[in-house]
Amino acid sequence: MAKNGCAKVPPIIFSNAADGAGYVSAMVDGLYLTMNTQMTSRHSIMPARRLFPALCLVIAIVACSLMPFASPTAWAELQSDTQVWGAVLARGNFGYVSPDLKRWLWWMEGQARYRDCCNSEFTLNQSLIRPGLGYALTDQSTVWLGYAHVWNELTDHTDIQEDRVWEQYMWSGKTPLGAFTSRSRLEQRWQANGSDTGSRFRQYFKFSWPISFLPGTDFVVWDEVFVNLYDTDWGPGLQSHQGLDQNRGFVGFGYRFSPEIKTEIGYMNQYIQTHTATYDRMNHIISAWLFFDLYK
Repeated sequence: MAKNGCAKVPPIIFSNAADGAGYVSAMVDGLYLTMNTQMTSRHSIMPARRLFPALCLVIAIVACSLMPFASPTAWAELQSDTQVWGAVLARGNFGYVSPDLKRWLWWMEGQARYRDCCNSEFTLNQSLIRPGLGYALTDQSTVWLGYAHVWNELTDHTDIQEDRVWEQYMWSGKTPLGAFTSRSRLEQRWQANGSDTGSRFRQYFKFSWPISFLPGTDFVVWDEVFVNLYDTDWGPGLQSHQGLDQNRGFVGFGYRFSPEIKTEIGYMNQYIQTHTATYDRMNHIISAWLFFDLYK
């Protein structure tokens, strides 16, 4: 155990057991972090030289979330909507099958997204499933390959389905204030209402700050930028135009019920650039995630 009273961070794929009395290993986006479950005031204040790098990360995430508003046109009238998104993500490794397979990882995700329809009622807007397989290059770095199937529900009560293949690189590590995650994802997309292949790049940054006086609770902020690499011939309302597609920014709180189960609930702002004569969109979203970390 380190002199400052915090247990050493174990490898992300080898252990999820308790590190000792008062400390629990917690998986956050692929990285086991040690949560101090004891309230000690000497950990609540850190030297400025240690806080500075972590504060820079937070500032960078906020700056990314404000990028869509850098142009004067961004301040024009926006179409806005209220939505509710729910998601479940289970992830782990194949150490349960064989100790030799601990570096091989799996990912299974499901989401349901609801929009404000009429008379303050919510109706299903989009749903998706996203399985994947990965490999741990190091204790902090992973690479992934997966598939996704998306159902887009239209206002005329029809749906347009989409298939995706996705590749991603993820890095998770510690800062003096908490956990930082960077995820770079590339998607190849096919929709039923067109023959073109869409390609989209997504860059995600996340920062989780443990709250010392609320054991197991984090303050969470993240941002993800979406950029289309090509135009597509997809039908009205679902076209893919080269350039900025959308930006999602989230602020909220996470709570870990156990080393294997965590939730994150908060507000997400989604800015969508339409690239057409219509106004861009701004969605105000209540977002709730449930994570299952099943690492051997």
